[in-house]
Amino acid sequence: MEKTIVPKEERKVVRQELNIEKWPLFTTSNFKGKSREFTREVILENGDRIKRKVTIGKTQEGEIGVLRIADYKVFNALTKLWEEGNKPLNKDVNFTIHNISKLLKLQWGNSTYKHLHRALERLKVIPIIWENSFYQKETDTTERLVEYFNILDNLTIFERRAGDQLYFTFSRFKLNSKIVNNLLNNYSKPLYLDIILKFKKEISILLYRHVDLVMADKDLYERKTQQLFSDLELSEYNYPSQRKRLLEPVLEELEGVELTTGFLSQARLEKTTDGKDWKVVFRKSRKSLKIEHKEEPEKVNNEAMLAVELFNKRFPQKKGMLKEEVIEVLIKKYSFDKVMLHISRISNGAAVNNPVGLLRASLEKEWDLPPTQEEIQLQEKQARDEKEKKERERQEREREEYLKTKEEEERLNKIFFSLSQEEQEKLKEEARRKIIEEHIEDNQEKTSKFFLMDIMVMIKAREILREQES
Repeated sequence: MEKTIVPKEERKVVRQELNIEKWPLFTTSNFKGKSREFTREVILENGDRIKRKVTIGKTQEGEIGVLRIADYKVFNALTKLWEEGNKPLNKDVNFTIHNISKLLKLQWGNSTYKHLHRALERLKVIPIIWENSFYQKETDTTERLVEYFNILDNLTIFERRAGDQLYFTFSRFKLNSKIVNNLLNNYSKPLYLDIILKFKKEISILLYRHVDLVMADKDLYERKTQQLFSDLELSEYNYPSQRKRLLEPVLEELEGVELTTGFLSQARLEKTTDGKDWKVVFRKSRKSLKIEHKEEPEKVNNEAMLAVELFNKRFPQKKGMLKEEVIEVLIKKYSFDKVMLHISRISNGAAVNNPVGLLRASLEKEWDLPPTQEEIQLQEKQARDEKEKKERERQEREREEYLKTKEEEERLNKIFFSLSQEEQEKLKEEARRKIIEEHIEDNQEKTSKFFLMDIMVMIKAREILREQES
């Protein structure tokens, strides 16, 4: 494999709280337990040793679950929404589950909705106990004990359904106040969310976070796999062969990715000198450069080969009919993009005996050919996106109207309950009288019991108060 240098891409950055990044709070979907507990021993500046401990998912009643890598992704999306919402200190942030789906590049559907809903619940419900382990930047102290710490202080998910069909939803959340304080006091680190989302393996995410943090101030990092897996709280992998088998595809994913302080130009396994274990070796290159694998030149398809490959795919019964020397001439005359477009659009029905001749005629006469299946799918996607956008706008309008109505009701209720008991009863009696007048049928004083229920009387009373104000 040859390596080539490519320009740096734009990254989607979120700043994440450092206590969260320094401890492996989130585990893979393979973890079977209902709680987790890990301890680290550190040496203080005065030489004293102290144990720092984190417990996840335990209460006095028992074990209630652990936080997963899927929850970590959702947590990062919420932090991004908090940043975009002007980083409120004590206020909730409005959001929709669809917002999170878009940030995490998930295909929207009922299963995605349920998956994200469950992740949000875990972030709100699963407790973390920090013992001598949670650092608070504002006071410059490591707190002795932080009990029943949840990632989210508040979570409200409002839904309106017709049968099983969800047609209106809005939600709000509030990050844990300790997390918010540290973020506002810059006890945080940048994290490339788009890179996290590209990893196919959950352990790749765990290892990327670890390496990005550890290599912030170094260009070379080596670690035996046994100690590395202990750092990541993956100690169930007891044998070197297990760890090697697990790490090989992960290191392949990691090599060449961008860190917040450079590029991971090397990620490989080496045998330890005693032969009893493997060690991982990471090297970091300069930030301005990115090392990327590139196939050997003889393996790289040129434009003619790509065009022939597409032709053979569309006309398998005529495979080999289009020669490279022929397509090279057409590309030179009409351009590669135009040739590829016409190959993808000309008819490939059973009645086509000479697709090469059809291609020539199509290019020469500039036929207006029907769109490809991919183009049709793109058009349908754009139409769906537009429909979803309109639906979101409609839901937002409904949400605003709902909140406005609710606010007005609360305001008028305050006025009503500020009245004396006698004034309240007098207003209610006036409301009943107006209801009867409005619902008299054929001059008979018959009124449905529904309209004289307390809730309807209160609605009418609020109308009277509003009229009196105006």
